[in-house]
Amino acid sequence: MHMHTQADTYITDTGEPLLCMNLQMLRASHMVLKTYDDAYRPFGIRATQLPVLNLIAMRGNATIKEIADETVTERSVLSRKLQVMLDNGWLSEQTNPSTREKVFVLTDSGRALLDQVMPVRRAVQDKLLTHLSYDERRLLLNLCDKLRIGAN
Repeated sequence: MHMHTQADTYITDTGEPLLCMNLQMLRASHMVLKTYDDAYRPFGIRATQLPVLNLIAMRGNATIKEIADETVTERSVLSRKLQVMLDNGWLSEQTNPSTREKVFVLTDSGRALLDQVMPVRRAVQDKLLTHLSYDERRLLLNLCDKLRIGAN
């Protein structure tokens, strides 16, 4: 069980101690990403790269703007991430003939990687959520969505 420290808390206007949501979210995010990264390490992919590959696989192709919007990632960060995936042969760049925009497409190597990693992703997610009931899992996802919407 985690003991709360002064770094965890601040005092509200009414004098009540309140846990710092920023710190709690940073801790949770770090541990979740580390758990996924550790599981994906043998495949050479990072937890932050897999959603991008999966998105492109589901769409068939995607522009950098579409990927950035969907993953809520700054284009400069995404551009570096995409370059790594291109260099690894998981993606290729093509030009959409009708719009003349550059699109990213999953390669056969990228598809094979997804086929290998998706069962691992499911296992990690099950491990992370094992202590939560079905209702708590749904609540967690709904709250994350509300926080994301509220931040916009």
